[in-house]
Formats: sequence, structure tokens, C-alpha cells
Amino acid sequence: MRIRTAWQARAVTVRQWTLTGLCRSIVDSSRVRLLTFTLRAMADFLPRFYRLAVRVDAHYDALSRKLRQKLGIAPPLRILPYRGYGTPERAVIKARVLEDRHVRPPQERYTLVGSAVASYKRYMTREVPGAHVAVRWGDKRWEGTTDEEGFLELWVPPPDGVRSGWHMVELELLSPDAEGVSRVAAPVRMAGPGAEFGVISDIDDTVIVTGVTDLLKRAWALFLTEHRVRLPFPGVDAFYAALQHGRGTNADNPIFYVSSSPWNLYEHLDEFLSLHKIPTGPLLLRDWGLSSQGFAPGGGHGHKLEKIRAVLGTLSHLPFILIGDSGQEDAEHYRTIVREFPGRILCVYIRNVPGHQRRAEELALIAEDIRAAGSQMLAVDDTTEAARHAAREGWIQWREVREVEAHRREDAAR
Repeated sequence: MRIRTAWQARAVTVRQWTLTGLCRSIVDSSRVRLLTFTLRAMADFLPRFYRLAVRVDAHYDALSRKLRQKLGIAPPLRILPYRGYGTPERAVIKARVLEDRHVRPPQERYTLVGSAVASYKRYMTREVPGAHVAVRWGDKRWEGTTDEEGFLELWVPPPDGVRSGWHMVELELLSPDAEGVSRVAAPVRMAGPGAEFGVISDIDDTVIVTGVTDLLKRAWALFLTEHRVRLPFPGVDAFYAALQHGRGTNADNPIFYVSSSPWNLYEHLDEFLSLHKIPTGPLLLRDWGLSSQGFAPGGGHGHKLEKIRAVLGTLSHLPFILIGDSGQEDAEHYRTIVREFPGRILCVYIRNVPGHQRRAEELALIAEDIRAAGSQMLAVDDTTEAARHAAREGWIQWREVREVEAHRREDAAR
């Protein structure tokens, strides 16, 4: 009886374990199915929600403007032109239609309060979706419509015989409320046969000292400080000018700037480049706000890849130099570009950002990957180091290196 009882007890225990395991398996399976169902439902729901939110936001803006027009308090509209780029085959024209918030010019903003007010007006824009804009370039004319955030982007075939350099394209608002809105000129950078290579540069902590990896410093830099207060990295103006000049006196190499900063800061960044005599080029920024894809900013800095791919795809006849910093994901993104465009990237320059020593090992591995893909990456502590390397490679003239060093000393002494 004892043996029989022991076996019976063991059998009962085994059955209990089996039942317990079976119950747990059923519960776990139910949880997985519930989680899968929830994720699928969210994947179906969120795009619909965002599209609905965009329509509601657009209707609200339209009703709000109509009400303010009836009350006589609606400001006039304006077209804000952005710099485009292209080749003799195709070019992109960019602009945005907004309510004119009457931001004071830089010379009239002397105080912290004045800077804060100007920054607020630039951030809190009132976009005009569905606006019709006419584009005239020489003897050609096109029409376009702004998207839900007021952006206009048109890819067009330029007029015959367009040469390299900057060209002004006329933009005219057709509707709504076109009366009294001035025509504006949108600059378009054409890259011709005289260019030896192109340059694509990050902005934050590559051109401008921002402390972008520190949220408080970034908030201060982007919202409160004026372009005349913010400083470029020493020697950047001379180095970028040297890259633009290239190895010959007749070269006119195009330079592009890409950043995670919002389009609302376009004028601010443009003023900064002009003030510090840094070579002008198209600014490729991102939209911060509600769209049919979601709410930005989000998803890291992947939008930079899209912008860079578009430039390389359009200027397919040119090799490029890429410039970034170690504080964000520039090196990783540039490695991706080197792999996707074999033989197109001459070099990747990465500025070492203080406080990111742990990145040294990661950057070394990325440099090996880039070298294996047929290009090269150089991590530098200052602009002169990059200029000397570029001169050794024959991309700039050695006399320009002396200019870079002189400018670096002057800028560092400020």
C-alpha cells in the first residue's frame, strides 16, 4: 500500500505540474495573441488618427483665419522662400506660405525679451495649407499647392541654357488672400560641369557651437540666443570657403547643410551663416509638428539620410565630402551613405565633441567599415586638422590651409 500510495502521489504531482504548465502556456499564448492584436490595432488606428487630426487642424486653422478676417485682425500672408538646388535636367524649388508674424529684423532685437519674442513668433507659425503658388523661371511657368504644413516643393525641368551658380526663381501667391502679398525670389543652386565635388555638412556642433547633446543648452541656443551671439567653430568659414574653391580657381563646389532643427529656424540659421561669412548653401531641415505620418520630432535623425540621398541622387555626377560631429549619429548615417553610394564619397570628417570620449572606440570601428567600403573617415579635434588632410588629398590648395589656421586663431581668441 505504501508503494502504491507513493506512486499515486507522484502521479498526482506530475498531473498538477502538467496542468499548471498547460495553464501557463495557455495564459502566455493568450497574452501574446492579445499583444499582437493590440499592436496590429494600433498600427491600423494611428495612421487614421493622424490623418484625421491633420484634417481637424487644417479646418480649425481655416475657420480661425476666416473669423479673424471678419474681425479685421488677420495678418497678411507671406511666402518664405527656401534655397533649392538642381542640375540642368531637374531642380527643386522650395517655399512655405505662412501668416506674416512681423518678426523684427536682427538689428532691431537688442534684448533677451526681444530675442524670445522673435523666437516665439518663428516657432508658433500659422501655416496656410492648400495655397496655390505660381513659379516663374525664365520663360517657364508652373503652379503648385502647399501641403498640410504650408510647404511647397516642386521638382521642375530648368529652362534651357541655365548655367551653374545661383538663379532666382519668382514665386507668386495665387490664392488664398493673394491681394497685397509681394512676389518673392527663391534662390536655386545649379551644379554645373565646373564643380569638382560637393559638400554635405551637419550644422549643430559641426558648424555652430550649440551643445546640442545637452537639452538645456539646446533649448537656450535654439530659443533665446540671437544669431549674432552664437559662435561658429573656429576656422569653419575659411575651411568651407576652401572646399567651395576646390583645387582650382574656377571651381564652384556646392555646399549643403543638413540639420535636425525645424524649418521654423530657417531664417535664424540663414542669418547666422551670412553674419559669419560661411559659404551659402541649401539648408535641409525638418518639420516639427503634426503630419499624416505622426508627430515630429521623432525617430531619431533618420530624416538626414533622406535629405542626403536626395542630394546625391540629384547631383549624380559629383563625388561628395561629408562633415559631421561625434555627438549624434552622423558617423553611423555617413557609413550607411558610403555603403549605398559606392565610389561617391571622397571622405567623411567627424568633429570630436568634448565629453564623448567613449565614442572613440565606436568611431574607430565605423572608420574601419568606411575604409572597407572604399572611402575614408577622419576624426578631428579642430578645423585645421581637417584642412591639412584635405590639402594632402588635393581637394583644396595649401595656401587655403594658412587661411584656415589664421581664422581659427582669430575665432578662438573671441
